[in-house]
Amino acid sequence: MKYDDARSKIKSGDVLAWSHQSWGSWYDIQVQLARMGTRSEYCHVGIAWCVAGRILVLESVRPSIRIFPLSDKEDFYWISLSKEWTSEVEEFALSKLGQQYSRWQAVMSMFGLNKDDTLWYCSEYVKDILHKLGIAMPDNVSPSDVVKFLQNEDYNVILVNMSKGN
Repeated sequence: MKYDDARSKIKSGDVLAWSHQSWGSWYDIQVQLARMGTRSEYCHVGIAWCVAGRILVLESVRPSIRIFPLSDKEDFYWISLSKEWTSEVEEFALSKLGQQYSRWQAVMSMFGLNKDDTLWYCSEYVKDILHKLGIAMPDNVSPSDVVKFLQNEDYNVILVNMSKGN
């Protein structure tokens, strides 16, 4: 599906996922190694936040949790949720902005060694927002775990092509 067609249907609280395929830089190699280590199709997840006619992504990336325009991202997978985005959920999600991302904690979570603190990784942030939306997931989830869990709950995963042309 083209981004222009999906844009009007994406709503706050929907899950967005990315699958990184490039090997062209040191960053790309790190992402690919992490994907291989976790046997994960997806390398990153975030939450859609629609405000003032914009679609933004709430995401935990290095160095911290941030808000980023979805239109500036690459192709992504979209999971439309049938959950109400309340002011309580929004307040929780926004209260974490600026908190530190931890690559080490993301790695440790693969071994079930994650601890409760103020450091975040992408799927942990998404999992906690989903919990506020009424979707309870297990701890220590990878981006692929988030997507697979939602697929098992009968949510569809749709590839959105960010190319602006036909």
